[in-house]
Amino acid sequence: GFPRAMREAYIKRWHAEHEPAVGHEPVVETMVFKSVEFDELKPHLWNFFQAVKSRKPVTEDAVFGHHAALACHMANESYFRNSAVYWDDRTNTIKS
Repeated sequence: GFPRAMREAYIKRWHAEHEPAVGHEPVVETMVFKSVEFDELKPHLWNFFQAVKSRKPVTEDAVFGHHAALACHMANESYFRNSAVYWDDRTNTIKS
């Protein structure tokens, strides 16, 4: 990581530039980008319904979903533990 003095100076500067002043509400801005020609949900649902109808495997199976969710869980654990984490495949647990 960064040397302590450099990290503290960065944090102090970041808060000075980004935190709202006392008595001011932070600006909440939401942007949504959506294509007129393409809706990503339709092909996803189509694949799922076709798999149910034909009894063929879905494009993304349970293992794919597990790995996608696991990456999010590991990111959260790393944040809350304030350290890097890894997946122990032998014990099926997140370790740091």
